[in-house]
Amino acid sequence: MRARAWAVLAVLGACGRSSASDGAAEGDVLAAIDFRDGARVLVRSSAPDPAVPGEPVTLSLALQGPAATLRVGLWPPRVGGRELVQGSGIERADLQRPDDERVVLHEVPAASGALELTLALPQPWHPRTAMVTLERFDGDGRIEAIAGPRTRDGLGTAALLRVATTPTAAAAVRTAVPVAIDGVLDDAAWAGAPALRLVESLDGEPASPRTVAQLAWDEDALYLAVTADDDDVWSEYTRRDEPLWKQEAIELFLFGDASRQRYLELQLSPRGVAFDARFERYRKGDEAWNGSWHGAATVEGTVDRRDDRDRRVVVELAVPFAEICAHTATRCPPQPGDVLRINVFRLDRPRRGNPVALSLSPTRVSDFHAPENAATLELLP
Repeated sequence: MRARAWAVLAVLGACGRSSASDGAAEGDVLAAIDFRDGARVLVRSSAPDPAVPGEPVTLSLALQGPAATLRVGLWPPRVGGRELVQGSGIERADLQRPDDERVVLHEVPAASGALELTLALPQPWHPRTAMVTLERFDGDGRIEAIAGPRTRDGLGTAALLRVATTPTAAAAVRTAVPVAIDGVLDDAAWAGAPALRLVESLDGEPASPRTVAQLAWDEDALYLAVTADDDDVWSEYTRRDEPLWKQEAIELFLFGDASRQRYLELQLSPRGVAFDARFERYRKGDEAWNGSWHGAATVEGTVDRRDDRDRRVVVELAVPFAEICAHTATRCPPQPGDVLRINVFRLDRPRRGNPVALSLSPTRVSDFHAPENAATLELLP
């Protein structure tokens, strides 16, 4: 059985100590949060250090005073920490946290006394921390936290947990019929392929414009489809191996493993123009190499004009496994259950605003060639 470290990495705001009446030894209490109705919640222990996405996160509490519904939340730091945390006093503010599908909320009706809760961080979870909040409710609504660690809008703040870095887990569905590479997603394979939303390439936070990748495979090839919303689709390059990354493009990196040895970089522009390169080791490669893979792109809108409003671009790629296995650590023939390391990127350069770089799994560094946190792609049966 794996050992667990029961500790709070960082407690926000003031921490309280228990008294004999709490039933806890001196120093056992990591945080004490007081609520407007006179209740107090003592935080005694929290998740393993670090917490692991998809695995249990346990919170141990002692509740003193009137019973009430207790809601415990796990928040990504950019969302959970939107308001300043107060160590003393309350500053009222009409601030709302945005909806975020990664937020985990767990309610316990009429909670009182000693309580142990088990939650799980969802996958994928790319932030390096998770914020734990406590709310109490009665028939009149939420009861504000008024002392101890808390947010500006009155949530009790139990802890900021360190979270282990994990890559995005992706899956490719097996298809009995080869995918027609035409930039039109009407093949049966795409109907059953999971839609994987691309995120900010550096830190994995949700990002716009909406970009979704899907993956499929058969004995001959790995297939990729990317649907990218875009109100200004453009690219000026017309010849193979021009620097597509300087404008707009979809990129597929095939690493095989995370060793920084032997990998492929494939790109396709909205015009359907290709760039490819093979690398024997990190950034030491052959850009003159032309592979046998192929791709296609379709645009809802125009690619030549920038004074109109477009809708999206769709890209499809087919990469022969013979080529993948020749230039990466991937084994052939492919088998169900095999795992590859890959990453998918989108480069968007809007008329207004800064360039946008999105990825299937965040690189954690400013380098698309870094494989250490590339997605793990499982070939499904």
